Amino acid sequence: MSTYIASMLVAILIITGTCFTSQAFAASITVETDSDVYDHSSLITITGTVDPVDTNEVPVIIMVIAPNGNIAYVDQISLNSDGTFSAEISTAGNLMKDNGTYQIQVSYSAVDATTSVELTTTTATAATTGTVGTAETGESIIESAITSGQISYDITCGTVSHFWVNGDDDNVTVIVDGTDDGILTITLHEEIIKPFDDGDFFVMVNGEEIDFIQNGNNLIIPCEAGTERIEIYGSWAIPEFGVIAGVILAVAIASIIAVSAKSRLTLVPKN
Repeated sequence: MSTYIASMLVAILIITGTCFTSQAFAASITVETDSDVYDHSSLITITGTVDPVDTNEVPVIIMVIAPNGNIAYVDQISLNSDGTFSAEISTAGNLMKDNGTYQIQVSYSAVDATTSVELTTTTATAATTGTVGTAETGESIIESAITSGQISYDITCGTVSHFWVNGDDDNVTVIVDGTDDGILTITLHEEIIKPFDDGDFFVMVNGEEIDFIQNGNNLIIPCEAGTERIEIYGSWAIPEFGVIAGVILAVAIASIIAVSAKSRLTLVPKN
């Protein structure tokens, strides 16, 4: 992780130094991605063109803004001699763990272009009962639990769309398409989530606390037609490494604000 932080700092310092060049140069820029939708274990391929090319060898600056407004990625790349550029961004990092719309802003000299992509959960349907067949990937999501049997379920009130583990809130969230009244029977390994000190879990369905039956790590949760979200809370869930991510974001935001007056690389439109 320290290598990643150092790389981010170097990239930000380089961007700071290059944003003060070619202030009077005017060009047009285009940007596109190889897809509109990605999961959390993909590579986003970004391509585009600049016309004309600045002879001062000004780099292209790429910044990705997450759905919550935080900076998920920032870097600079060199133009090809014909004015084209390309880059690949991995979606597997903790800064791109959330589902939603990510804005990709590409800047060159005093011009910029923006596009957006959707990040969503990987789905791979398994049998109606047994090992869970869908999961969201990311640094804190249990990829191996899908095939190892650490999480298994049986549902009679509808179908499970996907699930993920939230280490910040110490819960497992199950997204359900509830079509009938029934139950969700789910077994959770302690390597995924642990109960509270009294041995119990806490369960909410569609944001409301409900009564359920618990036998160790096996839970029988009532659900009905219209159920969309079941949240199981405990004393611990796989952590998110949020503190380190926060440090990276703070450094990136401070540096970008410092150069925004010269580069027009800002997080919000100017009045």
